[in-house]
Amino acid sequence: HGYAIIRTPLDNAGAWIFHCHINYHVQIGMAMVLQIGELGGNPLLGQAWCTGPLEQNAVCKTPPPSPGGGPASIYWYFDMEPAHRCVKPGMNVTWLWENKDHNVNNITKEDFISCNVNNSIAYSGDHVWTAPTEIRGITEIFYFACGRAYGAKTPNVGLHCRDGNMRATIRVSNSCP
Repeated sequence: HGYAIIRTPLDNAGAWIFHCHINYHVQIGMAMVLQIGELGGNPLLGQAWCTGPLEQNAVCKTPPPSPGGGPASIYWYFDMEPAHRCVKPGMNVTWLWENKDHNVNNITKEDFISCNVNNSIAYSGDHVWTAPTEIRGITEIFYFACGRAYGAKTPNVGLHCRDGNMRATIRVSNSCP
């Protein structure tokens, strides 16, 4: 929870995007638009910026997702922090990624720990997994990892799991929020 002070001259009217140069960051909401000058002004000066169907300064009904994904989504990328989610039985979990360079594999706890993932086939995101409606006990944990690797060497299968931390644990329980 922090803040940033942006100091900029206000002598160039228009809508200006302020963003990170990593596409994934922009896609998850790490960008904003600064409107300098009046809305609906001269379109030749870039002032005819449209706020869409919302009234000016209206609050959006849906907040942006957190950088790590929401309660039932996981942003899947190389060099991520391993994801941990808690979902109710029958709920969908969606893995989101941009490039056709990953996959999602439901594996055993032992294979999860050692990143023994025997699947290097890439496919485009998104991947949706539905938690079982019946679970054993109060909580059941499921393990997922990416089996992809850069390069063609067979020993690199599972490299995205090992070196890129592309792994997730999903706890399924009726006590999840």
